[in-house]
Amino acid sequence: MELVRYDDRDYLRWSEGFAFRRRKERQRSGKKRIEPAALSVISAAAEFGVRSILSRHFHLGEHRILRYQDPEHGDQLRGRSRFRELDAVAFSGEKATAVFEFKLSGLGSASAVSKAAKQLRSAAEMIRQGYGHTPKVAVVLIHAGEGHPDLGKPGGRYGVRPISLEKVRLDHLPDQPIPCFIFSMKEAIDEARRIGHEVDHELERRAAREGKHGLSRAKRLTLPSIPIGELFAAVSWMARGLAQAVGTVARKVTRRRAAHHPHSPHRRRRRGRGPRRR
Repeated sequence: MELVRYDDRDYLRWSEGFAFRRRKERQRSGKKRIEPAALSVISAAAEFGVRSILSRHFHLGEHRILRYQDPEHGDQLRGRSRFRELDAVAFSGEKATAVFEFKLSGLGSASAVSKAAKQLRSAAEMIRQGYGHTPKVAVVLIHAGEGHPDLGKPGGRYGVRPISLEKVRLDHLPDQPIPCFIFSMKEAIDEARRIGHEVDHELERRAAREGKHGLSRAKRLTLPSIPIGELFAAVSWMARGLAQAVGTVARKVTRRRAAHHPHSPHRRRRRGRGPRRR
């Protein structure tokens, strides 16, 4: 295992191949590309802005891609490498001293930051196996909603606790609960613009509106397209089945009525008709 630059040639080739396989799989399954929400589109610029803010307090390096081999899948025999992107890595000299995981959330859900904390623990363990030391870890939440985000309970193995970036020192980062730095979407986008990223203002406003309700509600529901011939066949089959069910019920009702004939010995005669027999 080793840390390589984000523009590593093998990593870029692996990323392109991964994206190509995703497109092919989507084509084979007939899935249409869903238009991404504004909050997703703007997230890349927000991450650039957050890295710029973090760089004022930590020395962030360009080596933030984990390249490793998985012996369980025979990667060492095949000479194949796997890659895992880290959002930000702080260095002290050539030593990776801290790993950061970014999460974008409209509601600041506790599950999102808990998942980020779990991923950080895994990344820190991989660095320990490769370099012999365990880096500090910290979650970075880009909050697109309103009010204070819900980070959940600070206890537990993957609990997080909000901490001020202005008052923190890298060597004093607590191991547990995992520290969490919170940035607003506007703060991150303003910093991205300051360092040269062009972000459309209308896109930013759309992302802010989506952030009030969470990213999941902003996604559009698309129904699969069905050929007109198959649609008519399905409707005809349903109509035929309905007609058969109605016919079956009608036959049962007719037989029941026929069983109660007026001259049936089981039918009682009504009073008031004809002379009474003595």
